[in-house]
Amino acid sequence: MVVILSYSLLVQYTDDHGFPARKLLDADAALMTSVVMGVLLVFRTNSAYDRWWEARKIWGQLVNDMRNLAIKSHEYACPTGEEAARFARLIASFPYALKDHLRSQLNDQAPYREFVASGNNVPIEISRLIYSQLHAWHKQDLLPGLEMLQIDRHARSLMDALGASERILKSPISGSYKFLIWTGLSSYFLFLPWLLVPTLDNWSVFAVMTSAYFVLALELLAEEVERPFGFDANDLPLDAICKTIEQSVAEIFQGIQSSELVRRS
Repeated sequence: MVVILSYSLLVQYTDDHGFPARKLLDADAALMTSVVMGVLLVFRTNSAYDRWWEARKIWGQLVNDMRNLAIKSHEYACPTGEEAARFARLIASFPYALKDHLRSQLNDQAPYREFVASGNNVPIEISRLIYSQLHAWHKQDLLPGLEMLQIDRHARSLMDALGASERILKSPISGSYKFLIWTGLSSYFLFLPWLLVPTLDNWSVFAVMTSAYFVLALELLAEEVERPFGFDANDLPLDAICKTIEQSVAEIFQGIQSSELVRRS
């Protein structure tokens, strides 16, 4: 914005009306270039928002599947004591593991550290431990075939959420397209002041800056929301979602405190 303001003031100060702005205005050059940039920005913004919205649906579905997994495990297998508390902590640790995996970090204070000391893909290990417990209950006839099939669809969804989230994370929008957008924006604001000064004179700077604010804001917002798993203000509230899942699991396994997911004495 500072660069565009300085350039617009320079154009206004040095313009001697030698630039063929009138002919370009008569040919609707400003309108045509604005329409082209508008189409590119709309596509850019929609593509970025679609990635954000898809990520939100993935995590929204994860909340439902985690609740269903907890409910059906609790009601079908009827675990008690430390076994129930451990399985509840195991379920609640998965979203934290997935969140930190997508952010390429490991938190020593996270719930999953109880089960996994290290690893490149902690969510996979947590999912394996969940399946291991479900299989143990199945061998003990606590989860007969039908009940196991009903639970399996929710346990399987954990890897579906991991794969879909990794696809969004590791498949960014084409760098060539971004380069085209920024090249177009640079060219647009390079010529726009020359087109406006002969007609708007002193008001041309205000017009250019207003246009620049909204155009650049849309592009920078698209840059932010296309990576929805980070720490920016417009990213998904993953910490709040993880806490929601943890509290839901604690309520399902009745008598378990939501703060630590351990059974009360």
